[in-house]
This record gives sequence, C-alpha cells and structure tokens, in this order.
Amino acid sequence: MARKIAKLGIMTAMESEFRLIAHAFGFTTSRGIGPRSFLSVSHNDLELTLVAARVGKVAAAVTTSLLIQEFGVEAIVVVGVAGATDSAVRIGDIVVADRLVQHDMDLKGVLGYERFDIPLLGVREMKSCDRLFAVATEAATLTVLSPSYTSGVQHFSKQLPRVHAGVIGSGDVFVCDPGERDSLSAAISDLKCVEMEGAAVAQVCVEHGVPFVVTRIISDEASGHAATDFGAFIEQAASVGSEAFVREFVRVLSSRE
Repeated sequence: MARKIAKLGIMTAMESEFRLIAHAFGFTTSRGIGPRSFLSVSHNDLELTLVAARVGKVAAAVTTSLLIQEFGVEAIVVVGVAGATDSAVRIGDIVVADRLVQHDMDLKGVLGYERFDIPLLGVREMKSCDRLFAVATEAATLTVLSPSYTSGVQHFSKQLPRVHAGVIGSGDVFVCDPGERDSLSAAISDLKCVEMEGAAVAQVCVEHGVPFVVTRIISDEASGHAATDFGAFIEQAASVGSEAFVREFVRVLSSRE
C-alpha cells in the first residue's frame, strides 16, 4: 500500500495563479528564501506549501529543491499554462502529463547519448506518479466542468474545454514557430504541449524519489498565434482554472488517502 502523503508542494510559474490559489486556501504562514515566498497552511490532514517558481527550467529546479529540502514535501503538483503541439488539443483544454521530456536537451551523440537523453538519469522520459496522475486526471475533469472556468474560456475559444493525457515537453525557449512545433511533435511521440518548467521539476523529483505530476492549461497553439490577449487569458481563464484544479486536486487526494 502506498504511503500516505502528509506534505504536498504546489508550484505555479506565474504570480496571478499563485495569488488565486493562496486566497482560496487562506495560506497564513510565509517564509522567504531568496526572491521567492513560500506559503504554508494545514488543510484537513494535508500540510500544503505553495510557491511561484517563475519562468524557466533553472528557476523550477531550484524551487523544487527548496520544496523538498527546506519544507520536506512528500509530493509535488505543478500547474500553469502551455502551448499545444497536438492539433487535437485546443485553447482552454487541460493536459495532464503521464511523462515529461526536456525538449531542448541534445548532446549531439556525445558519449553515445541520443537527443533528449538526460545523462545523470540515463533516461529521456520521466514518468509521473501513477497515483498523482489519477488524482490530477479526476481533478482536471472536474475543472473543465466548472462554470467559473468554462465561462472564462468562452472568451477565447468557442469549444468547451477537454482533458488530455500525454507527454509534456519542457525547454528554455518559448516555442512560437509552427516549424519548430511540428519538428518537436515528429521527434517526441504523443507530445501534447510545450512549456518551460515541468520536466525540470520532474528531474529533481526523480533524483530525490519524490512523487510528482504536472498539469497544464493550454493558452495557445505554439504557433505565434497566442490567445487574443495572453494577459487577459491568464487572468480570466488560466488562473481561474489553476485555482479550481488545485482545489479539486487537494480534495480528491485527501479523499483517497
């Protein structure tokens, strides 16, 4: 039987998502480490620690290490936005990663490594925790049915949001060229979307043996044609969706423990 999770780390990239989640749970304890504020609160039988990592793999890796080493979290869930790489994935949809890949990792065959291989781990894909993946999938399914989220998405998409499972690719580059997007899709089987943090979180978690899952709300099609107003999408849809997802994630996780 899997060990009960008592301490959960919640990570966002952007401040707007961070603020809504913080308000929803009424975080009361704050600790600053460097440029980041870590908020903590006890919720039912869970101790939650929330932080905004900021953008990029290095920022995400540093933040993950701090969550594990300074706050002793036993699992991490990541929420945020991403650009779709699969034509079936639309703006407003939610992708739950079953695996993650660092799409900008390429040693060009040095020492026998192939593209996307992570030398330290000897793998190219990092698998989400099955238990957290199941919780995240249920939480995402409930989120896309939430009136507050669907009403926000309707300003940017005519289609109702859906949930997808598959590979999320991370890299320190904002993919906005259709050629680059399609090249990555051809190289990485079942790639659903790209962002800039998730696989870095995954690597640190794998190294420390900490369960994780990454969930992303689709803000654009990684083609240079982002939602009409990206800032408005973040405020009206993505942040609302992230808050609703985390609320459902914590509720479902607590009910299964």
